[in-house]
Amino acid sequence: MRESAQVPSREIQLFEPPADELYTIETTSHIVDVPRRTILIYCKHHLLSPATGTTDHGYCFNGNAIRTLRRIEALRTVCGNDFAGIQIILDLTAALERLRSDIRLLSRAKGTDSWREDDSKVFPASPRRIDVRSGSRRKRK
Repeated sequence: MRESAQVPSREIQLFEPPADELYTIETTSHIVDVPRRTILIYCKHHLLSPATGTTDHGYCFNGNAIRTLRRIEALRTVCGNDFAGIQIILDLTAALERLRSDIRLLSRAKGTDSWREDDSKVFPASPRRIDVRSGSRRKRK
C-alpha cells in the first residue's frame, strides 16, 4: 500500500503576531475583526493596554495585546458586557499561567520530567521549608 504524501492544510490559519511587533489601532481592528470603538472601550475599562500612549501616532498594540483582545472577544460571548467579570477571568487566567510556568521550572530544577510523576518531591508532607536562595531545607520553628 502506498503512503499518502503530506498535503498542506487548506484551512484558514489564525494569524499569530510576533510579541515584539507593534500594530496601529486600525491594523489591530482589522486583524481581530473588532471595531476601533470597541477596542477603545476595552482600554477605557482597563481590559486591554496599548503598547504606547496617545502620542502623535495614537494607540499601538503588540502581539500579546492582540491575543488578549481575542480572549476578551471570546469571553464576551459568555459574559456579555460584564467587564468586571471579564477582568477577573483574565487575571485568574494570567495567574494560572504563571503558576504552571513556576511548576515547570521547579520540576526542571528537581530533574523530573513531569511534576505529576512524584508529587511528594514537589509537595513534601513534612512541615519543611525550602530556602530558595540556597536550595537547602530547614524545619519550621
